[in-house]
Amino acid sequence: MRTYGGGELEYTQTELRVMALFSTLGAVFSWLVGGIDAPLQYFLLLMTADYLTGMVAAWKTGMLSSSKAFDGIKRKVIILAVVALANTIDCAGSMGHVLRGMVLVTYSVMEGMSIIENVDRMGYSEYIPQFLRDKLVQIRNEKGVKI
Repeated sequence: MRTYGGGELEYTQTELRVMALFSTLGAVFSWLVGGIDAPLQYFLLLMTADYLTGMVAAWKTGMLSSSKAFDGIKRKVIILAVVALANTIDCAGSMGHVLRGMVLVTYSVMEGMSIIENVDRMGYSEYIPQFLRDKLVQIRNEKGVKI
């Protein structure tokens, strides 16, 4: 087994290949979405919080399903693809990050609403202000979701 590093840390050829692969994937992702700046970091934080609160809500309501969890991941990937598309259009039109910023703000609001819905489904509706709970009921009624 060959190791590389020459110091305290030594890596095998396989470890180096894995690190190179993930470094490349990270660089490509960063380039596609216009860089890992503060708006994207907060958006990724909201996406993660939404996914985790959705998993907890599904577990608490007895509706945890691997296929639904995978569907949630697919939705998140599609959202990131839309962010990448907005960034591409911004770059093509030399617009800075105007469209990308609008997409991030729009999806951030949607993620925030989804987190509030998940908290409600977890059974913590008493911590949600009344005007937001009223809106959640209205949204559920419009979607045809039974409480």
